[in-house]
Amino acid sequence: MRSLLVACAACALLVPLSGCATLKQLASALTGPRPAQTEIRALAALPPPDPAAAVDRLYGRAAEAIKARDYALAIELLQLAASRAPADARVLNAQGVVYDKLGRFDLSERYYARALQANPGSRIVLSNMAYSARLQGREPPAGVLQAVAQPQPPLAGGPPAEVAPLPGGGS
Repeated sequence: MRSLLVACAACALLVPLSGCATLKQLASALTGPRPAQTEIRALAALPPPDPAAAVDRLYGRAAEAIKARDYALAIELLQLAASRAPADARVLNAQGVVYDKLGRFDLSERYYARALQANPGSRIVLSNMAYSARLQGREPPAGVLQAVAQPQPPLAGGPPAEVAPLPGGGS
């Protein structure tokens, strides 16, 4: 008699639990979560990323950070760019500029010297070296002033024979 009572109770519970969602939830609760299935598809052959483009983007973001006076972010971006292109004179020069802004002239001189090694005779680096010396209250080295004062070599092809006026009357 007792087994008949248990069987009737089980049948009575089976009907309400036969709904799809409830039964599935009960089964998942008893068995535990199933791992999600991930579909893996082969990607078409992508070209390798251009490291120079990445350095350009980092340098551009650092320049924006310098303009916004966020020197900590600028240093981080420039250090990342320098790790990818250690001989990029723009990046080294920009690091010197940031350290000048922070008053760390020992570091700015180091980065300007490295930038000058990467691009000897760079007027931008030489001008920044002269400016840095003036920020420190000293005269720039004579070699730096002479290099900045030298005229730039003419562009390929030389200057145009005549300069055409710009449209709208400007020149």
